[in-house]
Amino acid sequence: MADANFDPGTMNAEQQYALATSLYPGQSLSPYEVKRIINLEIYKAQHRGHEGKHYVMFLILVGVLGMLPATVKFWRRRHPSSYRFVSTASICLIPLCFAASNGYYRFVCAWMVYAVANTYVLFLATRSPLSPRTPRRVYQWFALINKASYAVFVVGIVMFALCAFNAIPGLTDSERYVEASLLTVFYGLYYGLMSRDLVTLCTDRMAATLGYAGISGQLPTKHLPQDVCCICGGGLGGGREESERGMLAADASPEQQETSTLVEPMHRLECGHEFHASCIRGWCVIGKKDMCPFCREKVDLELFKQNPWDKQELFYVAALEYMRFFISWQPLTLLLLAGVFWVLGLS
Repeated sequence: MADANFDPGTMNAEQQYALATSLYPGQSLSPYEVKRIINLEIYKAQHRGHEGKHYVMFLILVGVLGMLPATVKFWRRRHPSSYRFVSTASICLIPLCFAASNGYYRFVCAWMVYAVANTYVLFLATRSPLSPRTPRRVYQWFALINKASYAVFVVGIVMFALCAFNAIPGLTDSERYVEASLLTVFYGLYYGLMSRDLVTLCTDRMAATLGYAGISGQLPTKHLPQDVCCICGGGLGGGREESERGMLAADASPEQQETSTLVEPMHRLECGHEFHASCIRGWCVIGKKDMCPFCREKVDLELFKQNPWDKQELFYVAALEYMRFFISWQPLTLLLLAGVFWVLGLS
């Protein structure tokens, strides 16, 4: 076996069995065990004398993984639009391609249903001119998806905890139950992560369409009267007369007039600008914007954490960011490493 040309793959079945029994004398080996031993020997034969190459590949791997966090952070700060596009595209497509190639059609069907539902929401968010009702509808939809995915995640965690403690012998220790608990956790994290990225794209697009801030974060380019919510374009003040609102003109559309007459709570930010409470909560909490949509002044998001649900969401958001690494950046890093190894002739 010390011969450099030794290749167990060229042996016939009898020779492979003799080799396996010689490596493990005194043991009765099954065909499966013989195959496993021979595969290991074939792997050793193929990589014999490659210790130096493996060391170089390991150093490249450590270097790429060490530079990855700083590189991604720099990319996100300097080119946020391209970063969001690549991140969102990889999160949406990599799991789908993996599932389709491995025959996980249950995931593919769930993904297609989710994609169809969100395509309509994205269509509404990209219309110009933007309907006054669209921002609120978009935030309500993604708030619903976020709560639903969070609930699924919690159910998966509870199922996994029951499995870890074997709370119900015969059920929680079964292979199908463990698989179901892990899949439930994955579904909750994956669709929650996709929703947060998609609502960011919708928020940026709606802000650019409304004209209050461009996608690149420019200063406001449109002036609004004081008593108008610049997120949905509806009037503030509830019971004020229409003539006092300043938003309604003689040529205002019926939809704008209906929106402006809604009576609902208002919220004033520290910068002094007022919004509908549901609109500004959607912008800051669901849309992940920690700034005033009109003047771009920083907003303290703690003001919107009014109940235990909002505070518990911090843990869920942290879990989503870890999920982003495993779903998006880890596969992309492996593809990058494969390309580097191919260029350098390392395999």
